[in-house]
Amino acid sequence: MLNLRKHNILRKNSLFGKLIRLPLLMVPKNKAISVLSGPLKGAKWIVGSHNHSAWLGTYETNQTLIFADKCKGLKVFWDLGAHAGYYTLLFKTVNKDSSVFAFEPIANNVSYFQRHLELNHINNVVLFEKAVSNEEGVLKFARGNSVGGKLSEGGDMTVSVFKLSKILEEQAIEFPDIIKMDIEGAEFKVLQDLKPHLLSKKKPIIFLSTHGKKVQEQCLKLMETLDYKITPLDPKNPRNTKEYLLEP
Repeated sequence: MLNLRKHNILRKNSLFGKLIRLPLLMVPKNKAISVLSGPLKGAKWIVGSHNHSAWLGTYETNQTLIFADKCKGLKVFWDLGAHAGYYTLLFKTVNKDSSVFAFEPIANNVSYFQRHLELNHINNVVLFEKAVSNEEGVLKFARGNSVGGKLSEGGDMTVSVFKLSKILEEQAIEFPDIIKMDIEGAEFKVLQDLKPHLLSKKKPIIFLSTHGKKVQEQCLKLMETLDYKITPLDPKNPRNTKEYLLEP
């Protein structure tokens, strides 16, 4: 069988990738189909919940493979900025007997996330329809596109916001073995909030997506002080990567 991930024939910048995207526009957005390749092969995915690479099996290829490898045998996953649940499904596929605590403030994404859990008969997942930061309350949020929403004083909507340190203290969630953090600019605030309660103690593995040069520098400097090993997740362009694997 043709290995789509190996040959990269579906990349947007390839001729075949451009041609094949024309008929992809005809696939109903509400259709649930089986992922074609990669670690999630065979899982059910709703076409319109994300870009086509998610069900084609080519979404964030390098990050997906590294995450699937690093999370093996782990029990508790925090999915911060869960979107439609791609990494939650990946974690639960690798670790059947595990728990997930996911945070996603956008209602449309929450709906897709819940549907993906149902379609794939996934349990032991707690989904909070909230954003995370270093403060609590109801804050302005700029929704942007489905993957680019962020907390912003100029936002066009409001969302509920959690401090993870507080709900840890309240024992509303379990300590994580691994975290995926893709929260559109609030990552340094969240890392600061978690530092005394988690990062200085249990030290989970973190897959970190940074947004903005200043935030990136702040995050990496903080994690260095905590003796984390920092590995860029873009091997082709490590100096300009925005995503990192952080390991204690």
